[in-house]
Amino acid sequence: MPDRVEHRYGPAGIRLVTASFHSHHFVPHAHSEYAIAAVERGVEAVRYRGGTEHAPAGSLLLLDAEAIHAGRPAVAEGWDYRVFYVPPELLAELAGHRPRFTAVTPHDPALARRLARLHRAAAPLPALEEALSSVLARYSGAAVAEPAEPATVRRVRRALADDLQHTPSLDELAALAGMPRFRLLRAFRRATGVTPHGYLLQLRLRHAQQLLAAGHPVARAAADSGFHDQSHLHRHFRRVFGATPGSFARNDVQAGRRRGS
Repeated sequence: MPDRVEHRYGPAGIRLVTASFHSHHFVPHAHSEYAIAAVERGVEAVRYRGGTEHAPAGSLLLLDAEAIHAGRPAVAEGWDYRVFYVPPELLAELAGHRPRFTAVTPHDPALARRLARLHRAAAPLPALEEALSSVLARYSGAAVAEPAEPATVRRVRRALADDLQHTPSLDELAALAGMPRFRLLRAFRRATGVTPHGYLLQLRLRHAQQLLAAGHPVARAAADSGFHDQSHLHRHFRRVFGATPGSFARNDVQAGRRRGS
């Protein structure tokens, strides 16, 4: 069976994804939002925080914002899930602090069914906030302070973000950082989980996603985000998101677009 992904946009900027994956392997990537998923069928294997977690049907999948992860089928039939991609500011407001999930794949069939039901019904914001608060109460704590990022890595990240159209060589980035190439690679991967070029790809994909969500055509999203053409964008979208760029086109649910609507 072919893989299937559907994107919708709910209230308060929450992105709603319904997906059925049978063979897709996600490359390491991160989302700007928190991911809260209810697994409805099969089992997903998730590479996260240096280990591999398994999320069978009846489980939640809980990923922190900006956390590098990868996924693949853990059984021959793959897996189905419904995912809430929640803006960090909304989850922080509900928690009273910037939360960090303390469990990645808790088996909680009742809460998983509740989340799937709300997702399927495109529930209004108050109902979603109540359910998300239940997730936070059971499976989160205050975020642990991260080690200070090296100034050299921060300098390279800012340079990459400032010009998505340019693909700098490793020699160019090493000169900017003021260190040998392979020392920079090790430092950057240790701080971000990916190489500088992998980080640039994530920035480009995120920018393209934002343009598509705002209603811009795929050609515009590809050109403005630094991709060679639409096929280049399409290929990387498939590898990272398991979906085509067109599936990210704005499609607001009837529950309303913003808090209180």
